[in-house]
Amino acid sequence: MSALLQYNKITYECTCGKWRTLPDLFFCRQCFKIKCDDCCCREIDVIFCPRCLEPSSPPDARLKKHRCTNCNDCPNCANVLSARTENEKCYLLCQHCRWSSRDANQEDRDNIRSWPSKENPFANELNEVTAYMKRLEKIENAPKDLKKGKSKAWSAFHLKDKFGVQQMVEKRRKQLVPEVNPIDVHAPTEAPTLEDEMKGRSDVLRTLDQVIMQPLTNLSESLLPVKVALQGRVLVRCDECERTLVKRDFGVATYKFKISSFAREFVPDIRLSRPIGELKVGQTSHVLLSITNLSLSPLDLTLTPQSGERTIQCSSDPIKLVLPSPRSADSAAPGVHAEQSDVIVFRQHNRVGLRLDVIPSESDLSSPVLDLLITYSQDGSFSHLAASEKILKPEESGVDRILSARLRIDLN
Repeated sequence: MSALLQYNKITYECTCGKWRTLPDLFFCRQCFKIKCDDCCCREIDVIFCPRCLEPSSPPDARLKKHRCTNCNDCPNCANVLSARTENEKCYLLCQHCRWSSRDANQEDRDNIRSWPSKENPFANELNEVTAYMKRLEKIENAPKDLKKGKSKAWSAFHLKDKFGVQQMVEKRRKQLVPEVNPIDVHAPTEAPTLEDEMKGRSDVLRTLDQVIMQPLTNLSESLLPVKVALQGRVLVRCDECERTLVKRDFGVATYKFKISSFAREFVPDIRLSRPIGELKVGQTSHVLLSITNLSLSPLDLTLTPQSGERTIQCSSDPIKLVLPSPRSADSAAPGVHAEQSDVIVFRQHNRVGLRLDVIPSESDLSSPVLDLLITYSQDGSFSHLAASEKILKPEESGVDRILSARLRIDLN
């Protein structure tokens, strides 16, 4: 879809200096800056099951090992397993490959939550390592906790050590520190080889997806139902002001946004309206662009071609335009050219078509890139929107702001 809309040929510059396409950028309504994924902070908003859409809190998800207790996937084809009841007991059945829990020699259960899963044989060793790391954490944080609990008067008295309090405290602290016994290091082992029972048998061969879903199951064991892994929905924050840029509604199944600050809603959207012909050295070629205003306010826009060492030369002068908002655009019939000149090819509602003249040189033909600078301002309705959400102060609302964005167009 990005290749069809030619988003991949036009990249915008982020405040950190990286170049990204417009759908991959955000816009902070307090800093008035363009942000990319590297300039934003992502946080987990909701943890839920992708099958039953049941939300879980982080402590509950940690106790369940980030697996849903109600939903199971087929170990053969990774589709969802449905429960079938027979004689007041249920078993799991896949509607796609017809695999059932009876194929794994599992007895029917009273409910769908009691299906077993393969336990990790190294669970005890992992628990010992976790407890060992927690003890080391306590020892490392002990001096910090001691400094936080001391007052100035106690620290001065403690330094004098007139009555031997320092020695008493040190003895007491050594008694409270837990003993740390180092864990034995595992000796290196050789890589496992194919089992002898695999020779001459093809019924026990498994695909790579099956091995990834159940890595702890041996080749001689039957596959068990796989519990569905939980997923997390993230929200995006600005790294400077910590304002929320993107946040969905509370419902897990909803696709609507409670807060959305995508860059295409505030920055003019520029695309290539026609394919570019063959570029020749010293000859003028035409680049046809379309500029669309998707913001809530009219934009007073100035398009200025930039010249540099690695950019193609553009002979067009800076272009000044006024683009209406989608709500206040004129109701002109589609396809009717309201204005036509040497630079402006067409004007339709909140979209305008431009024609730029470029003169490539011999060094530009290897990677022709057109560098443009957009300077635009709005009539204050954007600031009113920010003030209504308590992002700006009331005295700062209604003030025109001049913003700029730099973009590059790949002419290959």
